[in-house]
Amino acid sequence: MQIRRKQLTGLSVAMIFGVACVSAFAQTAALPAGVFATVNGQPLSDALLEVNVAANVTQGRADTPQLREVIKNELVGREVLAQEAQKLKLDQTGQAQAQMAQLQQNFLANLLLNHYNTTNPVTDAAIKAEYDAFLKNVKGAKQYQLGLIVVPTEARAKEIIAEIGKTKDKGLFAKLAADESIDASRADQGKLDWLLPEQMLPAVGNVVANLSEGRVSAVPIQTRAGWNVIRVDGIRDFAPPPMADIESQLRQAATQKQLSTYIQKLQSEAKITQ
Repeated sequence: MQIRRKQLTGLSVAMIFGVACVSAFAQTAALPAGVFATVNGQPLSDALLEVNVAANVTQGRADTPQLREVIKNELVGREVLAQEAQKLKLDQTGQAQAQMAQLQQNFLANLLLNHYNTTNPVTDAAIKAEYDAFLKNVKGAKQYQLGLIVVPTEARAKEIIAEIGKTKDKGLFAKLAADESIDASRADQGKLDWLLPEQMLPAVGNVVANLSEGRVSAVPIQTRAGWNVIRVDGIRDFAPPPMADIESQLRQAATQKQLSTYIQKLQSEAKITQ
């Protein structure tokens, strides 16, 4: 589980301004080895700094002296606030203790799972097994090319189905999609890429699998996006991609399966009382 940072720190503008001013009043003094600053005698380690630098680099920021100075000031500012919170004993309330326990629990759980993934990389055999299972699942599968019109109301969707059913104008569907659809596919007159039923929302896939080429859904299909009118424009046999083309997805699936097995093993061996 990863926590996404907002920009550099997630601090408010006012707080950033305050933190940025810390260095202006900082005292110059010799620091212990491995420490970039102290706050009321409490050392802030170089390791803490490097963790934060690495997090920013992961987000695409360059590791520069300017970035490091900003992060140092932020960490110093946070330590000032943390010490004041402790001084006021805000960390001693039941709610605060529970929140800190949860943070520690999440951190340790993620630390373990990352360690397991690093020390137990999936094998080529596991990836091949995932590919074989994939081939078995898609054997005989069909792909569908769809036309899609999404409108806000069921009433309008029913009207569109009726209009399409009464005309021999094959271009009407594309025109209505371009003019009225609220889906992004309107830019391509409602045309979608080739899809397996499993790649569609279940409400859509279940209907599409029972439509022949050229047919329009008899009734609108409701999804979160709105009311969908579907037309099957093409049907073809699905040609599975070579294993090399989807190796990253297969590796991820194998990793998740291996991780799930590991978690289940730990839980089965634990003494749990509820």
